[in-house]
Amino acid sequence: MAFWSLGGYLLGFLTALGGRNTVWICTEAVESTVHRHLEDQLAFLEAGDPELHGLIASIQEEELAHLRQAEKNQTARGMSHTLLLPVVAALTDLMIWLSTWGDSSWMRAEMARSKQT
Repeated sequence: MAFWSLGGYLLGFLTALGGRNTVWICTEAVESTVHRHLEDQLAFLEAGDPELHGLIASIQEEELAHLRQAEKNQTARGMSHTLLLPVVAALTDLMIWLSTWGDSSWMRAEMARSKQT
């Protein structure tokens, strides 16, 4: 948890230095990455754990609201958006992978195998 807190603080601090629009770009990158991760979880849990599926679906609704707000509040989608969005998204993916000890990769592989059969 300390790793997440430090990473979140640094990301927030650095993007705040770039101004309000940079904060919204960062929020879009984080929320869109989290949304994709939650989509994977929902697909994985759909048949196996309906209760957990419902809980994650409610979390996803909140995350989508954050994503829509970030997209709506951006004043420009120029070079900073083009450069910052993929970097923050990749860092968020890395943090998710590290915090799940790679289980997110295992889950994607399991879903791919089940689609092939």
